[in-house]
Amino acid sequence: MIRMKKSRFIMAIVATIIATALVVGIVGYGLMTVSGMSLVNTKKYEKYEDIAEKYGKLYNLHMLIENNFLWDVDEDKMMENVYKSLVESLGDKYSAYYNEDETKKITEYFSGTFGGIGIIFSQSKDDPSRYIVGRVIKDSPADSAGIRAGDVITHVDGKVYKDMDEVAKALRGDLGSRVKVTYERDSKSKTVRLVRGTIEEPSVGSTVIDKKYGYIYIASFDNETDKQFEEVLTELENKELKGLIIDLRGNGGGVAEAGIHIADMLLPEGVITRTINKKGEEQVYNSDGNCTKLKYVLLVDGDSASTSEIVAAAIKDHKGGKIVGTKTFGKGIIQTMEVLEDNTSIKLTTMEYLSPEGNHIHGKGIKPDYVVKKSSKKDTDAQLKKAISLLK
Repeated sequence: MIRMKKSRFIMAIVATIIATALVVGIVGYGLMTVSGMSLVNTKKYEKYEDIAEKYGKLYNLHMLIENNFLWDVDEDKMMENVYKSLVESLGDKYSAYYNEDETKKITEYFSGTFGGIGIIFSQSKDDPSRYIVGRVIKDSPADSAGIRAGDVITHVDGKVYKDMDEVAKALRGDLGSRVKVTYERDSKSKTVRLVRGTIEEPSVGSTVIDKKYGYIYIASFDNETDKQFEEVLTELENKELKGLIIDLRGNGGGVAEAGIHIADMLLPEGVITRTINKKGEEQVYNSDGNCTKLKYVLLVDGDSASTSEIVAAAIKDHKGGKIVGTKTFGKGIIQTMEVLEDNTSIKLTTMEYLSPEGNHIHGKGIKPDYVVKKSSKKDTDAQLKKAISLLK
């Protein structure tokens, strides 16, 4: 049996309440000192009592560790794990807590410039620990090392990852730093050591096929994607073309606003998407009616997700253009990232988005107008051929 002196027990309770009060900033606010006693009104007392009840145990555990654990404790690391575990307890793989360094890297990534190896990849649906390379950026470290589209990444620095964000963070890093990547090709495994470089790949690329058809590829959605898309769209509109192909295959999403702006450039006046939050509050995003006159076809596949599906759902409901490929991934939820005062951040699933007609996308995906599977032949793109045939 463990015994505790009454005085020590009382002091432990007092310490818990005072420490909790300090955390929420009540000292010097809402308190009045009389004869050495601090007074607080009933409403505030009930609030502090609730906080003490919820977080008092955490404080007590912290104190027990600090005062009794045999070895030194890295308090910053301990608290970081507490914060990460808090968010992980939600059971939502899309929500996460990021420390200061992780926050910096993610911010750089969505700005369009970051340190990495230069690949765009997706998570295997059959095995979440395997990541399929969809595209390799030209002249990037991955390109120089011989990594190709279709290769399957199995390990980063010898570690297996089952979370898309975690493997992305492992591949990114400071310029000049090294990373070891293990990948498979034709059932053979190979490990390469890469030096991370500056990745400044535009998220939008374009070309003209057979001097007749414009082609725009959107690799991901970052803060610059909609501007880049508008530039190449304007350029292609000034050519005498029969139509336009917009390729969202392998595009796992990104900044939702970028996708909404792109849908606005493609659709007449009407609803682009609807978002609903926890309180049931709905926000509607509309197009202004000023859109391209070019006939277009949208290409999608099972790796087209999130923001890609906002665009695809809007086009399908408005019949703005035909959709070709395979059913999309089915991620119909939006994450909001908030940077905290200490430059750490939290990413939370905060909204679900619906198609203009109010259809749910999460867990369902979007079925193309023309279901065309990828060709088994590397030099044949059956989906692209079908898109071209629809523009003739």
